[in-house]
Amino acid sequence: MSKIESLSSASHLAKTALFAQWAPQALQGFQALAASAFAPGALSVKEKELIAFGCAHVLRCPYCIDYHHGLATRAGATRTELVEALWVGVSVAANGPLAHAAIAMRLLNGETPDTYYEAGGNPVERAALASALPAPMQAFDALQNTTFAAGALSAHFKTLIAVACAHNLRCAFSIERYVTQALAQDHARAAIAEAIFIAVEMAAGACFGHAGLAAALME
Repeated sequence: MSKIESLSSASHLAKTALFAQWAPQALQGFQALAASAFAPGALSVKEKELIAFGCAHVLRCPYCIDYHHGLATRAGATRTELVEALWVGVSVAANGPLAHAAIAMRLLNGETPDTYYEAGGNPVERAALASALPAPMQAFDALQNTTFAAGALSAHFKTLIAVACAHNLRCAFSIERYVTQALAQDHARAAIAEAIFIAVEMAAGACFGHAGLAAALME
């Protein structure tokens, strides 16, 4: 086993090339997924890279943040657009724990839920949570309102970033919230589906980026 000095290094990305020797078919499959997911379609390459940049923050992958910052910039994304995309990721990441608090509220009330994920959430439980601690709820709502307001990126497009980020968050409440929002905004099914496949590829890509550490250890 190789001796390494850091568990997180940009040089580890280069080590992923070793998988061409160790698992060539799997690597080719991943590369095909990436090429297909990021090919222009209902969404442009620039739009897909902005979605990926938001997803990279939800996935907490430094390699993905670095990699897709470069690709998004080369595709024409501006600094302001990238910052707005990452803040959508932050807001979606914040929505997940708050949405799951509905489960906690039922348990705190002595209930034994038959299902953890109720369609549409439960406004009564959310209201109870807001009543218990109104200041944090107001701050959360302000974050959501500010993040999703039109800026360098349209509010319309930010919803697609949120759809992808919700899938990387693996939060059923968030997926329902943002996909429903996208449909209400008349996003094409193809655009929503392409955003989701960016999330699929990003989840695989984050794993593959971190596999550079494994490759460095195995070399």
